[in-house]
Amino acid sequence: MRLHPARPRGIPLIALTTLALSVGFVAPASATPAVGADDVCSADATTRPVGVYELTAVEDAGVGIWAGGGLTVATATELEGRVVVGGDADLAGAGSLNVGTAGGGGSAITPAGGTDMLVVGGDLATARNTQVGFHASRGGNVVVGGTITGSAPSTESANALGTHGSVRQGVGRDAALAPYDELPALVAGIAADATDGAEQVAPENGVLTVEAGARYALTAEGAASLRELHVTGTGPVLLSVSGSTVRIPSLQYVAYDGVRLYQATQYLSSHFLWAFPDATQVALGTNDQFPGTIVVPRADATLTVSTSTNGRVLANGAVAYTGGAGIEHHNYPFAGPCEPVPVAAEPEPEPTPETPTPGGTETTTPPTTTETPGAEVPGEPAAESTPAPQATPVASTDPTPSAAPSSEPTPGGGLASTGSSVVVLAVVAALLLAGGATLLVVVARRRAAG
Repeated sequence: MRLHPARPRGIPLIALTTLALSVGFVAPASATPAVGADDVCSADATTRPVGVYELTAVEDAGVGIWAGGGLTVATATELEGRVVVGGDADLAGAGSLNVGTAGGGGSAITPAGGTDMLVVGGDLATARNTQVGFHASRGGNVVVGGTITGSAPSTESANALGTHGSVRQGVGRDAALAPYDELPALVAGIAADATDGAEQVAPENGVLTVEAGARYALTAEGAASLRELHVTGTGPVLLSVSGSTVRIPSLQYVAYDGVRLYQATQYLSSHFLWAFPDATQVALGTNDQFPGTIVVPRADATLTVSTSTNGRVLANGAVAYTGGAGIEHHNYPFAGPCEPVPVAAEPEPEPTPETPTPGGTETTTPPTTTETPGAEVPGEPAAESTPAPQATPVASTDPTPSAAPSSEPTPGGGLASTGSSVVVLAVVAALLLAGGATLLVVVARRRAAG
């Protein structure tokens, strides 16, 4: 995740699934596209409702709550956005619970009607009155890898009476969670990047002032003392808290660019992100409001929430909503946006020279060309040379082929050595023929005389 102004882009819609089916029907999980970084942190701030609540004003393809190790809800009344649980989900302590959409005062950033709003990899224990997608246009779907115990969740839409989402159980953990395979690594990457180059800060008398568009790091002790948070300027604000056990119980006043966050301005929560990279225990709030996306990467961690949350909740471990009655989760995606970097980049192996394979194709280096004397040098005039006189060819009577003529010129530019030999042989042959003829004449005259 790299800090830069939020990119304007629309929020992708999830393909609508067919409505039907009742509790107990076993079927494959609905065809939800894979969820990645853009779905976790991408929501154009200009499309969010400001000060005026509108039901399902923005359809969101992301995940509002990710609880990889399991989810327990004791007192919450509304969990807005898609809720995905890696393990078991126990909602029995909630009494009445809206999942997916909020009845009023929420972000109005919700999954599209008729799509998955509650996804559980393990078993699901329902509240006495569990309503999924109650304020959506077509209700919401429930997908459970294991079994459902308790009252059957309602998937009926209050906006379109008579329409229902689907309820599927027994589909298996892998099938239920298939679209969310990237989430654990994504959460770890976001937390790692939030600490990269962070400036160490500490509250003074419980008050912390920071400038937007940067990363800040607090100790567990500093976070525990935090009562007020003031942000100057605009842009994303990333705060990481070190330590294995972290408590932020008293943060009750947050101002962003001079505007205090409360129900009418809670959309400003989209500019905050909190990371707890080392924590195994995180406890937030005391029945108040906590602004921003919450990132807890360790799978052995437990996040205990005793306040209303406003952002994404991304925890690879367990999540428990406890505290006073009326706690709600409002689904504001982080407006960073996030582009997670690898948590640990593996070094690339050094390239090894290829060994020629017998019979294979080998690449050879062309030989270096050596200039010969008299060769023309680019940019310089070539030296003039006098051509050697051409020799007149002489026919040889020797039936044996002679050796190829040498290309080396003789001193003075005369004939080649093999040409001289041919002339000598020709002269000798002529003398022998003339001598033979004279001898025959002498013999003939002696016979005639005798």
